[in-house]
Amino acid sequence: MRSLHIILSSVALLCAAPLPAAETYENDTPWSYQRILRPAIPAVKDTAWPRDDIDRFILARLEKDNLHPIGDAPRLTLIRRASFDLRGLPPTQQEIDLFLRDSASDDIAFAKVIDTFLQSERFGERWARHWLDVVRYADSVGRVWNAPFTYAWRYRDWVIDSLNADKPYNRFVAEQLAGDLLPATTVLQKRDQIVGTGMLALGSVNLQEGSYEQFVLDQVDDQIDVVSRAFLGLTLSCARCHDHKTEPVSQQDYYALAGIFYSSRTLPGQANRSDMNGSGYVDPEMLVDLPTQLDEAVGPPAKLPAGIHSMDDIRALGNPKTTIRYDVDPHFCMGVIEGEIKDCELAVGGDPFDRKAAPARGALGMPALPPLPKIPAKSSGRLELAQWMTQPTHPLTSRVAVNRLWQHLFGEGIVRTVDDFGTTGSDPTHPELLDHLAIRFVEGGWSVKKMIRAMMLSRTYRLATAGNSEHPDAGNKLRWRMNPKRLELEPLRDTLLHLAGKLTFDRPEGIQVAGTGGKGRHGLTRGLLSPEDPFRTIYLPVVRDNIPELFSTFDFPGPTQIKGQRDVTTVAPQALFFMNNPMVEELSAEISGKTGKDVKAIYRAVLGREPSSEEIHDAAELDLQTLVQALLGTAEFRYVF
Repeated sequence: MRSLHIILSSVALLCAAPLPAAETYENDTPWSYQRILRPAIPAVKDTAWPRDDIDRFILARLEKDNLHPIGDAPRLTLIRRASFDLRGLPPTQQEIDLFLRDSASDDIAFAKVIDTFLQSERFGERWARHWLDVVRYADSVGRVWNAPFTYAWRYRDWVIDSLNADKPYNRFVAEQLAGDLLPATTVLQKRDQIVGTGMLALGSVNLQEGSYEQFVLDQVDDQIDVVSRAFLGLTLSCARCHDHKTEPVSQQDYYALAGIFYSSRTLPGQANRSDMNGSGYVDPEMLVDLPTQLDEAVGPPAKLPAGIHSMDDIRALGNPKTTIRYDVDPHFCMGVIEGEIKDCELAVGGDPFDRKAAPARGALGMPALPPLPKIPAKSSGRLELAQWMTQPTHPLTSRVAVNRLWQHLFGEGIVRTVDDFGTTGSDPTHPELLDHLAIRFVEGGWSVKKMIRAMMLSRTYRLATAGNSEHPDAGNKLRWRMNPKRLELEPLRDTLLHLAGKLTFDRPEGIQVAGTGGKGRHGLTRGLLSPEDPFRTIYLPVVRDNIPELFSTFDFPGPTQIKGQRDVTTVAPQALFFMNNPMVEELSAEISGKTGKDVKAIYRAVLGREPSSEEIHDAAELDLQTLVQALLGTAEFRYVF
């Protein structure tokens, strides 16, 4: 088998090779399928404004329409913007004072801030949540029988740790597709790679599906959907029942890809009712047994989890009237391993009982895209799929990745449909900039932190947010100003706890879901942590069909969805939360107690700035808890400008 290690270790050599200069694309191929071309850096009239080539692409497009960027945001705005973008928390007063008093130029002083925030462990907690939205992370399966994913938290923590370590993005992708098949030099590395495959096991499937073949095909479809949309920005699962209606993807292509996952065994810790072996919906034999030495084969566990000593102890696991709390075994995780190797027969109209000849695994015929490496007869093809997706010249992987990074920093992607780079998606507003960033990303070793740093140190990121409804580009399509961004649920809740002195940066220990599932909307599965607990929001369990009301109030995405960009709604319950929620009232009292009777200290803590003389005067009419609660409900607190 050709080792992916060879591919990944040679990335530097491949990246060093010059990419082709810009040329005319063929008109009949969608833009996103076409190879990435190195665009020329545009000349600009205002040569003093750019700080990076990113700025030159932005400014050249503005100057084409005789437009100019707005002025820079002040330092106080910049550090708050950067702190929430990188850590999901406000800057401390000490950090603010240090930045404001730094006598270095804005370029140098802001670079110090960015570098400090990027090295914080809080970075991984902030950015992991972005990725978990994309891969439909949850701590339960949902659907008809909402049984718990007892080891989903291992994958969640793997994402956090991978981002903090700045694991190269090509490696990050490869481990989620084929971590069990990649070479490793230590047992800890091998175990870590296997945990990454948990992404493929997080799908919401019907455990009560009576047809096992239907169940497997549904599981495979979920895997195709998340892999194609997360990494490629394509809706390949639309070709399950017929040729894709809008993309150059045939049903043959779909089943050529399906064969890869059809030949893999998914081990989420749960079993379909046809494959339960008497153990119930939560099945300890449906987990991956992590190796303790490098030459161990990876497979389902040969032993039962801690706290369960025999099959007789499995207490009732299928009894919907029983709630069970699970112990942790350090050698188990959810994930994917090699299964029975066989191509997947084409299902006519998606019918599992009406089949045609199976296309060869990996035999994709999508135009302009490179072919998959040849898949050995005794391999699923996940390793070769990972090789294909992470090759430096793949036209989609790097484009989709840098677009996601841009979207989280600037509020909208260069391609605004971040999960859809197909023909029904949006065209890029700055196609040359997108390709420039994609090439730069690969040539920079696929470093996420390096790319984020470059984007944030650009002059474009540092623009003020002041708008003008009469501006020719009032919608800011051309990036003449910065978009205000409303804080999501996680930084809102985390900041409330942090300001009150209650937030802990410890990770909760053990399995944080209980129950065996059950029929109906909620079943019996529940999280063992609530929004009132002191942990960062990313560590609170996400139980499908039973998320806390606070989550849905602030647009937390449905955990069965692949959601690269969250909805932003404005509804009455959001205002009511800050006005009369007991949690907000309690935390407001804690915050006012910490700041004493100093109105200036309250403004500095909540809004990160000094109050005006008028605000100080108005505050005299309020008790301090009411003042704090009023400030928490303002747009200035809830938005990053």
